Formats: sequence, structure tokens, C-alpha cells
Amino acid sequence: MSSSSLLPSSLASAPGRAQAGHWKLPAGRALSLYPRDRGVLEITLGRVWVTAPDGHGASVDQVLVAGERLVVGPDSHVVIEPWGCAGWPAAAFRWDLAPSAVRADWEHAVAQPARELAEALSRAGRAGARVLAGLWDWAGLPAHAGAGRGVPCGGG
Repeated sequence: MSSSSLLPSSLASAPGRAQAGHWKLPAGRALSLYPRDRGVLEITLGRVWVTAPDGHGASVDQVLVAGERLVVGPDSHVVIEPWGCAGWPAAAFRWDLAPSAVRADWEHAVAQPARELAEALSRAGRAGARVLAGLWDWAGLPAHAGAGRGVPCGGG
């Protein structure tokens, strides 16, 4: 079986970039995908044999037919090849960025670190209050020593 890029020469100048679009995969060919972003592989014609990561460090083989989709994570390696059947020796597929890719990037790059920072600041505030209370106790000052200072009620 030979390997095929299937990308027009105008796209070949962008190595490593997953190009959205609709592609035909002739019989007897295999195609390796190395997406940089989370994407969706949708089979639009025929059926294909797909080898893809299972999310736990291993690869899984599966057969997809027209209309079925596979969500592919970034920095993974996916191999697809037509699995010919009577009348359909070739296959065709679409590759698109996953709709949640932008949301996932926001979640990973901004939202999660913001939550972690808020939690850390909250813990730092509680720890600071405990340090001050400890210093207050260590100095032997009564708990109410700082209260009531200023002008007494009723005037000066």
C-alpha cells in the first residue's frame, strides 16, 4: 500500500497544518493525518479502516462508513485507508476543526488557570488571616485589644 498526501500543491507549502476540506482517498492508498488542532473526520463516501489513538497511549482499529464521524485530538497520528466493497473501491472524507476546539482552547488556556488562581488567592487570604491571628496570639494581645479605639461614643 502506498502513502498519499492528497493535498493540492498549494496546501503542501504549509507542512503540519491540518487543512479543512473534502478529500477523496483512492483504493490501495493510505493516508496519515497529524492534526495540530482537535478535528472531526467524517466519512462521506464508502467505508474506511481507521487506526487512531484511544486516549490511553494505545491505538485502536475501527471501520467507519459514510455518515460516521471520529473526533481526533491534537498531536495524534491517525491512519485511514479505504476498505473497498462492491461498487465503492474508493472513499471520501471531510476534515473540519471540531466545533468545541475553540471552547477547549479557551478552557485549557484561560478558564482553568483563572479558576486555579482564584482558588490560590482564596487560600492565600485564609492563610494570611491565620498568620495574623497567630502573631496576635504569640504577642500575648487579647483578642479584643484592637477593638474600640478611637473616639468614644457621645463625643470627644
